[in-house]
Amino acid sequence: MPYWILAFAVALVVVIGTAAGPFGAVVALIAFSVALFLLWAQKLGYMGAWTTFGLDRFAAPFLDDANRERFSGIFSDMEKVGKACTIAVVLIALSLLLPGYQVGILVIALAAWWLYQIRLANRPASKVIEGPLGEKVVFPRAESRDAARVN
Repeated sequence: MPYWILAFAVALVVVIGTAAGPFGAVVALIAFSVALFLLWAQKLGYMGAWTTFGLDRFAAPFLDDANRERFSGIFSDMEKVGKACTIAVVLIALSLLLPGYQVGILVIALAAWWLYQIRLANRPASKVIEGPLGEKVVFPRAESRDAARVN
């Protein structure tokens, strides 16, 4: 990761920390991390993103060389990093403009919708079951509810 991007990220956390306080900086970092993971999960699936970047094998010390190699893969797509930064900054901006409970409700609703969309995107295309004679039967997923109706 180029050093100017790292410097910009640190400057952004300092500005957010000044505007929203230390708690706002921590919330921004958590929002950035969660958003970046969900952006990768949208492409790879939840477990795919979890195991691809070795988050299941993550251990202390956090600044170890093996952990840096795992994190370099997460930050390789600058478009996803930019989107995650935008999400974190918008969250802090909304928390400065609106009351906290409204921002919380909005974040929970949008996160639930996003998680549902990721789950739908990574669902298998067809269902394979065993037929009455022991053969494999493939039922393709219906594209719409109208196609799934019997009558």
